[in-house]
Order: sequence, then C-alpha cells, then structure tokens
Amino acid sequence: MIAITAAAGTTGRHVLRALCSAGFDVRALVHSPASAETVRAEGAREAVVADMTHPDELPAALDDCRAIVHIGPPMHPREITMGQNVIDAAQRAGIEHVVLMSVTHPQLEPLLNHQSKLAVERHLLASRLPFTILQPMHYMQNVDVRDCVESGRFRQPYSLDRALSFVDLADVGAVAATVLAAPREHRWATYELCGTDTLTGHDIAETLTSVGGAPVRAEQVPTEAVCPADAPDYTIDGFTRLINHYDRYGILGNPNVLRWLLGREPTTFAEYARRELD
Repeated sequence: MIAITAAAGTTGRHVLRALCSAGFDVRALVHSPASAETVRAEGAREAVVADMTHPDELPAALDDCRAIVHIGPPMHPREITMGQNVIDAAQRAGIEHVVLMSVTHPQLEPLLNHQSKLAVERHLLASRLPFTILQPMHYMQNVDVRDCVESGRFRQPYSLDRALSFVDLADVGAVAATVLAAPREHRWATYELCGTDTLTGHDIAETLTSVGGAPVRAEQVPTEAVCPADAPDYTIDGFTRLINHYDRYGILGNPNVLRWLLGREPTTFAEYARRELD
C-alpha cells in the first residue's frame, strides 16, 4: 500500500492517477469527507481523513503502508509542521521509502513556499529514512487552457516578458510511479523535474492561439486576481513574494533529469494544451 498526503489537491490527484494506472494500491490522506469522495473517484483504494497538523492522527493512517508520497499544501502557514509530522509518523510506522514533493530551487530564500519545502527536505535528510526528493518546476496546470481559449484571455500577475520553465504534472506523476516501482534504484536521490519549454506570457498566449484556433491575448493582472484578499496573511505574503520574484527573475530549470527518468521527451506546453482541449 502506498500513502499519499494532500491527495485531493491538484498535485495529489495527478500522482494518484499515475500510481493507480501503474497498478499500486493507494491510500489517500485527505482533510475532509468531501475530499475522500474525490480521491475514491480518482481510483484510491482507501481514503482516510486526517489532519497533518495533529501528529496523533497520522500513525493509524500509515498503518500497513510500505511507502508514502508527501505533498505539502502550498502557501499554507503550517506546511513545515505538516511535513515534519508526516516524516516523524513515517519513522514510527516503519515506512520503507518516502517520496517528498518539493520544488525546483528550494534555496530561493525570498520565497516562503520554497523556504517551507527546504525545511521539510532538511527534516527528511535527518530522519534516516530512505527517500527520493522530487523538485518539480512551475506547473503547466497553472494555466487553465479551456478557460483561456473560451475567454480569449491568458492572465498572469507578473511580467508577460519574463520567461519561466514549465513541467506537466502528468509527467511528475509518472516519475513518482517510476520511483516507487523500484525504490532501491532511487534511494537518496534528489531530482529536478523540468520540461523543455521556457515561455513568456506572450509565448503562452501565442501557443494557445495556435492550438485553440482562436485569438488569445496575454494580460497582466494584479495580485488580488490570483490571491483572495481574505486569505491568511502568510498566504498573501507568500504569493506577493512569489509574484515579485517571477516578475524580476522568472524561474528556470533543465529538462535532462526528467527526460532520463521518463525515457522519452517531456510533454511540451503545446501538447499539454491539446490534451486539455481534447
């Protein structure tokens, strides 16, 4: 049995689908009964409602599991606590392998979400548990292809001229399945997962126009358009820092490791867009 935390989120659902497609029995850890129904519909054999900020709820959730994929909820004020609790529970449960979903370039100190991922990485390194750390790049899934094509607008809150690298979450899920199919081959590894595309906002709009067959224009929007004003202060601060960093520097990575792990070329943004429209 493989456990996945935050299994009903965007990252979790993609990893869940990949593991189920690869034939693994999956126990999905979620935060609510509604989310439990979501992951069962995605193929989870079991769904367990557990609060990762409550250490006493985790041991039973990991019972009889040989491995765990931990996904920390992004921009959550207690993401570090959650990660540390899950790793400590994995130690007590005798988990044989931990796959930690981190982020490309976690050493970027100005970014709160990167700070959180790095702190959890450190805790895992000190746990003595066998592990594989996956560091995915900016997700293609952050672009809602169908909405962009139907509205004729692609919107982002940072410079349309700044290039970012991307990765398809379906490729990330495929790598998680590859690692868990042969965990000994991937012990102690840290893998940066980045696709081949490096795109500006204008490049994205141009690709969506080509794939969708109708004009899509790029538009820069204020931070409030992607982060609700009633979000926790930590979350607003985290998004503000991320947007400021992307606006000035972008974020870039190399596709060689992902290419090797997949045994094929990573999915391009155009391929992702066509798949979403299909």
